[in-house]
Amino acid sequence: MTIAGRLAPQVNANTLFAVLHPASSVISSSMSTTPFDWAEFEAEAADPANRIAFTPVPRRRARRNGWSPERQQLFLFALSRCGGVARAARAVGKSPRSAYQLLHAPGADSFAEAWDGAIEEGIERVRADALQRALGGAFVPVFRRGRLVRVEHRRCDRLAIALLSGGSPDVKYRRDTAVARRHYRAEMRKREEVEAEERARAEAIWAEHQAILDRIEAERAERRPTMEPRVRRL
Repeated sequence: MTIAGRLAPQVNANTLFAVLHPASSVISSSMSTTPFDWAEFEAEAADPANRIAFTPVPRRRARRNGWSPERQQLFLFALSRCGGVARAARAVGKSPRSAYQLLHAPGADSFAEAWDGAIEEGIERVRADALQRALGGAFVPVFRRGRLVRVEHRRCDRLAIALLSGGSPDVKYRRDTAVARRHYRAEMRKREEVEAEERARAEAIWAEHQAILDRIEAERAERRPTMEPRVRRL
């Protein structure tokens, strides 16, 4: 059975349409909204040499539409080909939010490293494809009043210059990697735990001091002499 056939019962109607119809027939400039074409990568996905080595994220329950080890492997493969998390998640019938939830789940360290490697490979593929279209040109359909009048062969030097000048990752890219996200969340959890311990310690000290003050006040009240009422003789 093909990949589209295995995922078809678990994919919504829009994603299933995108799987069965090649993305080349849809004119779109957005990398995240263009459907992923499994038919184009069917042979590569079936080749064991193209599988990314990683330890699947353990799940509590084995659900029919959940993140099984096979679905995680297919997600990483799609991510290594398209370079977009949203597009790769929809290619396996999941939402981008559920993919990030899986990334932040316990035991996803190996998955995060594979995520970073796959997305870097995918971005390089997309950049190389865009550079080839920019230098070699691409056929662009020209419409007039809703009708196709001609197809022009165009080149884009500005796109080629932008791609060649933006090859090195910046600081923000390094900070937004999957491994960095997990490290940041782990540090935040540790910081919250330390702050909670400090608050509990401060509250315990305040309660101890308040008990001492209450005891001192009670002792003063006991030692205070009682004044007898004065009686005046007539």
